[in-house]
Amino acid sequence: MVKIGIHVSSSKSLDLVFDRGKEVGAQTIQFFLSSPRSWRWKERTEEEKQMFLKKRKESGISPVIVHSSYLFNLASGNKELREKSIRGVINELQLCEELGIDYYVIHAGKTKGLTEKEGIKNIINSMEVILSEVELKNTTFLYETLAGQKGEIGKTTDELSQLMEPFTGRKIGICVDTCHIYSAGYKINDEEGFFRYKEELKEKIGLENVKVIHCNDSKTPFNSRKDRHQHIGEGSIGYAGFENFLNDEYFSKLPFILETPKEGNWDIINMERLRNLINAPVAQ
Repeated sequence: MVKIGIHVSSSKSLDLVFDRGKEVGAQTIQFFLSSPRSWRWKERTEEEKQMFLKKRKESGISPVIVHSSYLFNLASGNKELREKSIRGVINELQLCEELGIDYYVIHAGKTKGLTEKEGIKNIINSMEVILSEVELKNTTFLYETLAGQKGEIGKTTDELSQLMEPFTGRKIGICVDTCHIYSAGYKINDEEGFFRYKEELKEKIGLENVKVIHCNDSKTPFNSRKDRHQHIGEGSIGYAGFENFLNDEYFSKLPFILETPKEGNWDIINMERLRNLINAPVAQ
C-alpha cells in the first residue's frame, strides 16, 4: 500500500502542518521545524506541542517526517560551523523525540576544501557527539542521498555505508531522493539501472535501512551532479523512474514525499500523477 504526501509549511504554528496536508489529500507529510535558512532556534510552547499531538492523532496522517535545516554541515572543516551544526541537530532531534516524529532527514554535509575521507570522518565524529546527547527512541535519523554538488557527502552507496557503519544497531537509516541519485549517476529510469541500484542498496546499506523516498523529477540531465527538482514527468527522469519505485515489492511500502516546486496546484497534480503509476491500490 503506497502512501504519497508532500513537504508542507510549518509557519505560524507546527500543528498547522496537518491542516495543510489534509487540504491537498496528503497521506504523509514532511516539514521544517524552523526556517531552513536561518540559525535562529524557536522554542515551542507546551500548548503548541499538545495541539500538534492532538491534530496528528485526528488527521491520520502518517508517517510524519522532519527535514533538517539546510545550514547544517556536519562535514565542515570549520570547527565553529561544525559545532554550531551539531547543536542545531541536537535541538531539532530533541524536539522530534518530544513530538514523536517518525523520521528526521538530513543533508549530512559538504567537504568544502577537505577530502571525502576527511569529510566522512567529521560527519561520524559529529554524529558521535549528537548521539551522546540525544537517545533516539521515537525518531529514526536518516542520511539523505545527495546529488554530489559542491563536495556533498552521501552521493554514493559507498559513502552512505561508511556513514552508517559505526552506528550499526542504532535508529539510523537512509532517505532516497530520486532527483539526487539520478543526478549522481544512478540511472533509475530504466529497468536495468533501477535494479542495479536496488542491489547496491541491498548489498551495501541493507534495504531494511531505506525508510523514506523523496519523489522528485530532475531539471538537469543524468549524472549532472546538480540538485534541481522538477514536477513529476516534466524532467529528465520521466515517469518510468517513478513507476519502478512505486511498484517495487520493497519500496512501495515506504512513504513517498514530493519536494517539487511550489507552484499553483502542482502538489495535487504531482500526487495524482504518482498514484496513476501505481498498479496496486493506494493506501486509504
